Amino acid sequence: MKTTIAMIAGLAFATAGITPAFAWHLIPESTNFTGKGTTSATKSGVNLKCTASFTGNTDSSGVGYITGGTFTGELGCSSVTLGNLPWKSEAVGRYVVHIENAQFNSPIGNCGPSTIATKLRNGVVSFTNAQMSGGCTVSGHVTTSPKLSIVSGD
Repeated sequence: MKTTIAMIAGLAFATAGITPAFAWHLIPESTNFTGKGTTSATKSGVNLKCTASFTGNTDSSGVGYITGGTFTGELGCSSVTLGNLPWKSEAVGRYVVHIENAQFNSPIGNCGPSTIATKLRNGVVSFTNAQMSGGCTVSGHVTTSPKLSIVSGD
């Protein structure tokens, strides 16, 4: 009897380890989106503040992909280019999205590739002093359209 109970308990723990308690994903699924807002990058004490316009999409599983972006504003902003596209964007918590392999080139230097942890609330993606490889920190406040949200699923 003890052996049977131990086997059932072991199977229960093994199964629990395979499936997460919550699987988070972005909505709306299977849609294109845009994002516009303020961003800044700092490297070696030099700060570049820009207005960003991003494009992207979500797939049928609720995973996002940033596929492009342009920058305007201060001198040098229009020279910013994104690299390593598309950037995969996965919801990992109720208000947390990780943007993976983000990379850009700018007049202040090259930054990334890095994973940036962001907050997503009410369709606004925000991040403050996120560290990137290459000695860079980035901040931003970007509003998405349509408004992206995070939901839990099975």
